[in-house]
Amino acid sequence: MKPLILSGLLACLATPGLADFRICNETGRKTFASIGYKEGDAWVSEGWWTIQPGECSIPIVGDLKNRYYYIRAESETGNWTGDYSFCYINDAFTIRGDENCTVRGYKTGGFFEIDTGNALDWTQNLSD
Repeated sequence: MKPLILSGLLACLATPGLADFRICNETGRKTFASIGYKEGDAWVSEGWWTIQPGECSIPIVGDLKNRYYYIRAESETGNWTGDYSFCYINDAFTIRGDENCTVRGYKTGGFFEIDTGNALDWTQNLSD
């Protein structure tokens, strides 16, 4: 009998799955990240998570419910943006709806698309 294998097996069975959306900062500078996603019939954008170099943040906790998520991240030396527009502001925010941003007092900015392939968890790395 190999107790180490059995112990490892029991540890694996007793460990709950970690299903979240993580954004990890693989750069050498502090980064600020925001996320966009569909919630029911509405688009939602949220931010900002401050992510130190070599660390991760979890903007979506638990099993992912969507295939597609959208990220916008900024740092002092560069940005990660894309072709999908969401509303945002410079302070902490949760905004429902992705239309008429300026009229509602928000900025409009490009977010890049992440296709999770319907995975229950995802880690998105930000790198130079």
